[in-house]
Amino acid sequence: MRNLHVAAALTIGAAMATPSSPAYPAEASLGAQVNVMPKYDGAASYRALPLPVFAYDNGLFFVSGLSAGIRYPIGAGISTGLIAQFDFGRDADDSSHLAGTNDISNTARVGAFVDWRHGKWHASLNALQATHSGYGLKVRLAGDFTALATPKNTVNLTVGATFGNGDYMNTYFGVTEQESLASQSRLAGYSPSAGIKGVDASVIWKHQFNPHWSTAAVLGVSSLVGDAADSPVVEHKAAIFGSVGLAYRF
Repeated sequence: MRNLHVAAALTIGAAMATPSSPAYPAEASLGAQVNVMPKYDGAASYRALPLPVFAYDNGLFFVSGLSAGIRYPIGAGISTGLIAQFDFGRDADDSSHLAGTNDISNTARVGAFVDWRHGKWHASLNALQATHSGYGLKVRLAGDFTALATPKNTVNLTVGATFGNGDYMNTYFGVTEQESLASQSRLAGYSPSAGIKGVDASVIWKHQFNPHWSTAAVLGVSSLVGDAADSPVVEHKAAIFGSVGLAYRF
C-alpha cells in the first residue's frame, strides 16, 4: 500500500487550503503536485507520482487532497466529524521482491476524526475502515506546530504515527502460505499482529505569491516499526518522501 502517497497528498492539500468559518465565504483552490516516495511501504525503489490538487473548506464541509469530510465544532478548539479517504493499492510488479504475492486493490476508507487547534498547535486523531472487505482498520495520530507564519511564508513541523488492526496489518505486511510458495524471493510466511505500523515527521513550507497563487513543498522521513518492520515484504524500513505543488485560490 502506498500510504506515503496519501500522506503527501493530504499534506499538500491541507497546506493549500485556508480553513473557513461558516460565517465567512468558502475557500477553494485548484492545482497540481508531484509526489516522490517509495513504490510501496517498505520498498527499496522510489517513484514520482503527479496528482491534481483540490482543496475546499466552508467551515462545515471540506476536501483536502485525497480526503473529504464533514466537520462539527464542539468548542475550545475541538471539532469532530466524518471523513472519507482514498488509499492506493500495491501491485506484485511494483518490485521483483514482491513477485508471487497477491495484488492489493485501491480502496476507499470511511470513518471519524477528532481535531484540536490552539494557537500554533494542532493535533488530530482519525480512524478509517476500508470499504474493501478484509483490508481492515487504520488509525492515524498526528501533531503539527506552526514554526513560522508571515504574510508570504508559513512553515509547519509535523509528526505522526499510524496503527492498524489485524486485518490491516495482514493485508499490507502479511505473507500467506500460498504467497510464500509462489514467491520468487522465497518470502517466509508471516502473520503480523495488530499494533503500530510506523512513525513519520515532515516539514511543510508554503509560499504565497499573491492573493491567488501559492506553492507548497513537503519533505519528510518515515520508518516502519514493530511487526510491520519485520515483514518479509519490507526491503527498507526507513524512507524519505516529498511533494511540490502549485495552486490557484478562488
